[in-house]
Amino acid sequence: MEEIDLRISKYSRVPTKDVDNEIIRLEDVLYKLRQDPVENEEKIEKVIENIEICKKKKGYNAKEKTRTVADYIFRYLLWVFILVYCLSLVILPVWMILTAFKDPLEFSTNQFGWPEQFNFDNFVNVFDKLKIEVLGKRTYTMWDMALISIVYSFSGTFVGVMFTTLMAYVLSKYRFFGRNLIYSIGIIIMIVPIIGSGPSAMMIRRALGIYDNIFLSVITGPSTCFSGLNFLLLYGAFKSLPWDYAEAVFVDGGGHWSAFLKMYLPMALPTMTVIFVLGFLGSWNDYESFMIWFPSTPNLALGLYKFQGVSQALYKSSVPEVMAGFTIVIIPTVTLYLLSQRLILSKFTVGGLKG
Repeated sequence: MEEIDLRISKYSRVPTKDVDNEIIRLEDVLYKLRQDPVENEEKIEKVIENIEICKKKKGYNAKEKTRTVADYIFRYLLWVFILVYCLSLVILPVWMILTAFKDPLEFSTNQFGWPEQFNFDNFVNVFDKLKIEVLGKRTYTMWDMALISIVYSFSGTFVGVMFTTLMAYVLSKYRFFGRNLIYSIGIIIMIVPIIGSGPSAMMIRRALGIYDNIFLSVITGPSTCFSGLNFLLLYGAFKSLPWDYAEAVFVDGGGHWSAFLKMYLPMALPTMTVIFVLGFLGSWNDYESFMIWFPSTPNLALGLYKFQGVSQALYKSSVPEVMAGFTIVIIPTVTLYLLSQRLILSKFTVGGLKG
């Protein structure tokens, strides 16, 4: 019976060469058995069945090979696309930084090459020329706008993350009357288009006296508790954590605040850090909000936006000086990302329950 049995695995992967050799062997066995077909009827059926299995396995290997080639082609094309996309993101910042170190005369003859000599005068000139006069009442220097950007970006992002975290934790971990209603209101707030609600928000802010007031606008903003996708991310993060952590705190004599501050908050810290960094980047680069809601207090992004438009006409500034201004603006955001990268990658929940 050994000669009619299949000598390769039916289920595991077998090289095509071994399958071909097994088919040849079984065909030889089948030829010998057919010399006496009456006596070897059952063996012949068994050998034919094994040959069919081998042929199916050979066809499966051919499909796998074809699919593997297609996978490799798709993978390499995907890598080429990603590489081109990443280069497109890097080229413009690199060009901006190189341009910021060029002399205006050199830039007129060498716009895309490496600077012959690094010129730091452009950065000094930006600090002197970057001044914005608001409503004909007050002139803001670059230092004033930088301070406004720091205070607004940090405080606005911190308040948004703090209140969103509290709201997401309560809705995900506690059951009370009206919980689903509050959650639905939050989803509806995310769905309503910002452009569509802009005129009504303007009228309400003017009526309440919070228009052109950064502090009151940050506290009463619609995204304070339901900041779009951030709320869903934090809600999902807390929802995935078991309630056993809180029960362990209760056993040790702690309360609900202890459970939140000592157990759940540290475990959600990576998600909160990512949200804070992204929110800070968005607030730091946000000039539209200051243009619409805070016209009397320009931040650095709005100042550079206006400086770019009027620099040639009023200040006789060159393109390298404008690029130097943009280079200065990105320094805080890059620094914040580098400082928070280690925290984001290191804070993972690996378990904290007693067995």
